[in-house]
Amino acid sequence: MNNCPDHNKKYKNICFDCNVLMCVACAPQHRDHSFDHINNIREQINININNNNNNNNNNNDNNNYYKDSPTFLNIQSTMESTFNSLKSSVKEFQQLQLTEDEITNRFKELHEFLAIEEHKLKKPIIKNKDQLEHQIEQNIQIMKSLNSINSHFINDVIEDVDDVEASLSSHFSSTSSACTFLPDTAIATTDRYQIKTIIETISQSSNHTEFIQLNNNSIFSLADHKFDDQSLLNLLVEHNILKLNHIQLNQFEQYQLTTNHHQLDQFKNQFQIIFKLKSLTHPNKPSFIFSTDTNHKLSIINITDRNNIHFDYVIDIPEIEEAFLYYTAVTVNENVYRFRGNNKPIKSILKYSTTTKAFIPFQIKGIEVCGDPSVCYDDKDHIYLIYSITNSTKDKDNSLIYRFNIHTLQFERYSTILKCVAHHHFIFHFKNCIYSVIPDAKKIIKFDIDTKITIDLPINLPKYPKRAACTDGKGNIYILSENRFERINIERYEVKQLDRSFFGILSHRLVYHQANDNESYIYSLQGKNSNFMYSVELNKWEPILHNDQSSRKGANTLFQL
Repeated sequence: MNNCPDHNKKYKNICFDCNVLMCVACAPQHRDHSFDHINNIREQINININNNNNNNNNNNDNNNYYKDSPTFLNIQSTMESTFNSLKSSVKEFQQLQLTEDEITNRFKELHEFLAIEEHKLKKPIIKNKDQLEHQIEQNIQIMKSLNSINSHFINDVIEDVDDVEASLSSHFSSTSSACTFLPDTAIATTDRYQIKTIIETISQSSNHTEFIQLNNNSIFSLADHKFDDQSLLNLLVEHNILKLNHIQLNQFEQYQLTTNHHQLDQFKNQFQIIFKLKSLTHPNKPSFIFSTDTNHKLSIINITDRNNIHFDYVIDIPEIEEAFLYYTAVTVNENVYRFRGNNKPIKSILKYSTTTKAFIPFQIKGIEVCGDPSVCYDDKDHIYLIYSITNSTKDKDNSLIYRFNIHTLQFERYSTILKCVAHHHFIFHFKNCIYSVIPDAKKIIKFDIDTKITIDLPINLPKYPKRAACTDGKGNIYILSENRFERINIERYEVKQLDRSFFGILSHRLVYHQANDNESYIYSLQGKNSNFMYSVELNKWEPILHNDQSSRKGANTLFQL
């Protein structure tokens, strides 16, 4: 539309504040707005183009006249900035394409390697299958020949030969010069009737009669056979040729695939470590430690930057709540759950929200066991609780496993670990199993969540009167005691001694933190003069949080926002 609908005049101006076209009569409605006439706009564009083309200052005065016009009218400048944005986008796109191509090439190498290894394993099997297929085809031809001869004699008994219209198939009724091992028509029949189908019908047949009946309309079809003397002679000659050419093959070697599942699992784990996609632009998530002390205070410690570890904030825990014990607290997403019975059945759970910074107690039902459980989260729907039963109940000297659904807030008794009464110092979830470190029993146990089977790992632990532990989520447990610090692999059953710099400990919870692809740290927080950070890569401890005056033998757990 070229005319103003209100005044029926041509548009000659544009209001830059309202971004609308105007006619002359519209001007009063846009008083004090920034607007310009088309002639001025056209002239300014020409000036800008001439300035860019001539690269001189001959038109500076004219430019000054239009110095208050919107900058987007500088077409060349706008085009340049837009093009620069395009260049930046293309550069990012090309970088992403290079990374995608690199991933494709790396996995192509693996695919080729696996294809070669697959071929190596299959090669002797395929060779034997080919030989067996050839032997099966030879025997099929012999059976076809015998069936034709047999049918010829049967036909002589029941009918006069001169009245029979049926004839033998074209490969058997050809001239004597066609007496070869596999006539063309026989090959065609075999091609039409695939070896896979032949093998299936042989498997389904209990004897040769049933096999022939199943294939009367295909392999053993007699629709075109002739039943005269000449045909019979030809059949006999061809049958003898088949027998002469048939070589009885030796017994074929059979194979069975064996798989080392332990090494296969190790390979899968290593494979996941080998290839990782690292963000080049987005910063790491802020990481914090939720830590409680004996003064009923909660501290949130920021560990995002190892060179600037500090207290983010400190708040009071509600006085009505029991203290946090290190083995009764667990992180689930942005929440920390605490399960405390204090020698009574659990009737309520305390949840702390790290986003709202609020404590949320709520009532629960379903647990009749007294005491404080050891807890862990399965990274899905449930928190698992393990109780050691020492009182005089029917479950005495056993450990009971409950689980809590974080969505329905319901408990269920899940299983029992027999003859296991010692305290479960540290439990964690790994590959759909619950592992428990039990220093008082000098062992580590593994509970399969699906089968509910419990086994002792073949690892002998010291008793560890005072201890702290954590896991890296990759199959390793780190255990710190008064006189040692060690890493235990629960899949390979390997134990490695690590740096044990001198500092005293009480029983507490270590915190493992993967800072980035190249740095991992373990935190031991016990309060005043007893806060330390361990570098996994450097195998070295160092003190942190020197200004901390509290006593921290309560809960310590990691969360990220």
